[in-house]
Amino acid sequence: MTEISGRKTLHRLIYASRQAIDPADIDDEVGKIIRASIRNNREASVTGLLLIHQGYFLQALEGPATAVLTTYGRISNDPRHAEPSVLQTGPVEARSFGDWNMCARRMTPADEAILDTLSQRKSFEPHTLSGASALRLLKAVRGIQDRTQLQALR
Repeated sequence: MTEISGRKTLHRLIYASRQAIDPADIDDEVGKIIRASIRNNREASVTGLLLIHQGYFLQALEGPATAVLTTYGRISNDPRHAEPSVLQTGPVEARSFGDWNMCARRMTPADEAILDTLSQRKSFEPHTLSGASALRLLKAVRGIQDRTQLQALR
């Protein structure tokens, strides 16, 4: 990580891409993405959250700048991602998704209210989100994931 005033800094990159995966293969391909991400991200100190919804990926990556940019480079060259677009990138004070080497979440119909509230849109088009809106959405999804995991432990 880069040092500023004697302390190490983190970098966050949020991107959106369209899925270039046959819908019949989506579960298998997403499983492959998650397994590879966990392995690669753990080694590179990269954490993040991947949202999968209506044929799109929306993902936040956090960690050392070089590792985050290298990870995004690998993703943008992956044939399962079409039209990748960076929504936000830059240094951050703290990780928002530090608990996960990679967490993936598919939005369900019950989660649609979150998308409606955050984006004020009828359809999900993550490439049109501002960086701040994308971050708010991903943090809301993180909250859903946290609550879902807590309920499963009860």
